Amino acid sequence: MAARLAALGLQQRLVVRDPSRAPSLPGAEVVQVSSYGDPAAMGKALSGVDTLFLVSAQELMGFIARCQNRNLEVPYYDRLHQHIAAVSAAAAVGVRHIIYLSFLGAEPDATFVCAREHFRTEEFIRSTGVEFTFLRQGLYMDNVPQHVMSDDIMRAPAGQGRVAWIARDDIADTAVAVMTGSGHEGQIYDVTGPEALTMDETAERLSAVLGRKIFYHAQTPHEARVGRNMSRMVDHELARRSLTGNGITEPELEGWISHYLQIATGEAGTVSDAVPRLTGHSAQSVSEYLQAHPESYSHLLSRREGD
Repeated sequence: MAARLAALGLQQRLVVRDPSRAPSLPGAEVVQVSSYGDPAAMGKALSGVDTLFLVSAQELMGFIARCQNRNLEVPYYDRLHQHIAAVSAAAAVGVRHIIYLSFLGAEPDATFVCAREHFRTEEFIRSTGVEFTFLRQGLYMDNVPQHVMSDDIMRAPAGQGRVAWIARDDIADTAVAVMTGSGHEGQIYDVTGPEALTMDETAERLSAVLGRKIFYHAQTPHEARVGRNMSRMVDHELARRSLTGNGITEPELEGWISHYLQIATGEAGTVSDAVPRLTGHSAQSVSEYLQAHPESYSHLLSRREGD
């Protein structure tokens, strides 16, 4: 997104944890802040900023991995607290408009645990009186190939529900349109792909580009909980054991199950026209994305070549 803003000739400030990973762009100032939870540093970083695009803080697994990579003790971590601290700092220094990247179906009783967390963040932003826009994104299309396990099966308690996968590029284009446009204050946009697919249909799209059959196994919640072998969660479980010596915690397991149950309940299947309406171009379908990004599933090709 930063590159898009730079191409438009806009001034921007990139608030990052690691400046070495920040892009070098014309008109972009890089400011290092170790954590959203550091209100003094966040306030200094946001001083003079008119519009803040706020991406949610790291989820717990990513935070643990970052600590381990730096040989740091893993402290207590509360993602919502991170959000509240960042928003409070923005409000204190006079940021006019917060554009928050939220999540589809953000409600207090959402099936997906993280969607409830996003709702509470939205509510706190509202309470500050700062102008806001909420971009409620769907599940990342870019991660679709990561759901395929070593036996070419996607396992998840997603039933026959549907999901409107959304490409990160389309989210970025939508965010830029809101940041550079007018009349978006107070608006909530569901940002989704153009179609709602079942997991079977998603597997069919992957099969078409891979040239071999990819299957979907619909787990029951009990099967997912006992087997601890849901797609994508297996890699996180292995990484967690490597980092800490322990598997993921029960709350994390419930989070993973709820991630897929939101598909089963239909909460992930909303299809909106926000991308074409705000950007002027259509949102990518799963088939279009996979055809344009073979690197996203190259690991699946190499896996078969190595069999």
